[in-house]
Amino acid sequence: MGTVAAATPPVNIYEWAGQLSIATPIPGAHAPHVEVVVTPDRIELDAECKYPQDAQHYLRRDWQVGAWKLELDLPHRVAPDGARAVLRHGVLVVVAPLSEDGSGRSQPTVE
Repeated sequence: MGTVAAATPPVNIYEWAGQLSIATPIPGAHAPHVEVVVTPDRIELDAECKYPQDAQHYLRRDWQVGAWKLELDLPHRVAPDGARAVLRHGVLVVVAPLSEDGSGRSQPTVE
């Protein structure tokens, strides 16, 4: 079987209490296999689900398990050093404080 291209997950972005939050479902992902990079203007996500489902006999398949990739320009600048990432119940939420003078790059550990 050939390599399947990484899927782009849907995203919700919201602003609250001086922070920008990015929420995205990545079914089947576990924190050790998720990498997040935050810059002042951008977020990048790579996730790999590590269990095969090739042997399944699907009757309907609306979502995939496998590789996920997201590269997203942010609507507001953030401070990467204050970013944190939490994966719960298949939903990754990355939160970063808003900042006009944010700089650098951060790779928060996914909790």
